[in-house]
Amino acid sequence: MSAIAIVHPGTLVGKELRESLESRLKTWRDIRLLSTDAEEVGVLTEVQGAAAMVQRYEPDSFKDVSTVYFCGPAEKNRPLYGNVPSSALVVVLSPDATLEDGVPVVAGVNSDAVASGPRLVSPHPAVVLLAHVLHPLRPMQPVDLVGTIVQPASAQGDPGIQELFEQTREIVAMIGRTPTPVYGAQLSFNLLPTASDSLPLSDMLQKVVPEMPPVPLQMVQGGIFHGMALSLHARFGGSPIPPTLQALRKALTAHPYLEMAEDPRHLGPIDSGSSEKVLVGTIRQDQAGGFWFWAVMDNLTRGTALNAIEIAEAAGG
Repeated sequence: MSAIAIVHPGTLVGKELRESLESRLKTWRDIRLLSTDAEEVGVLTEVQGAAAMVQRYEPDSFKDVSTVYFCGPAEKNRPLYGNVPSSALVVVLSPDATLEDGVPVVAGVNSDAVASGPRLVSPHPAVVLLAHVLHPLRPMQPVDLVGTIVQPASAQGDPGIQELFEQTREIVAMIGRTPTPVYGAQLSFNLLPTASDSLPLSDMLQKVVPEMPPVPLQMVQGGIFHGMALSLHARFGGSPIPPTLQALRKALTAHPYLEMAEDPRHLGPIDSGSSEKVLVGTIRQDQAGGFWFWAVMDNLTRGTALNAIEIAEAAGG
């Protein structure tokens, strides 16, 4: 039986992917853990309930592999693409991946794009979140969109989570502050700007939902550990009759990847933990006739691991 390879499996994304694969695989398959990182090679971990060791990547590591998942930074993965057999499917989970790394796919939105080529990209979780909220709004023909994303510390991997934890502990215990190499400032109980302009979020989103107008996007770094939040403003002017709040809720509810929150007024990123769906909170109309949407998503589960696995499933991998 053909094998699955996970490259750079020690990242938060890699760990989430391994756990999600265990619950999704219908039959046992050999899962190889590979890395080019000397610190990661030899690490003992677990796969499918059994002990497993991360192996050093070698040129023949992809032999008899049907699907390769690339985690970790894109710059570490790009030199390896050419060594994947042409018969194997490649799914790139690098959050900094660009259109040069492959075709971006958000499962349930543009799943048919899996036929575009053997190398596919599960885009940045912000793109996944936006795509799921925008997809059911397409029939309403929005003409103007703008969004703000609040990303969690887990977007920065284990170092980001550890730094936020240490900052919080030091503040609560009122002890001396340690340096902040990840964030450069206090993130605990705070919000910080991000360098999101360096990420091709708009380009990726436009490929996933090409019918939508461009979405100016601001991303901020939140002092939260897990869960991503979206505040989206939309104006609808493409149809003769503007949509009502009831029509918008009905459209969102019909999308199988979305779920309306039971308590929308108190919905926060923490509520999305381990959820396989995007949770939608309050929807309100402003005095200018536009609408505000609030939604949250687990950036590691639905935003990355599950999306990547469902891409592979749609492609037959």
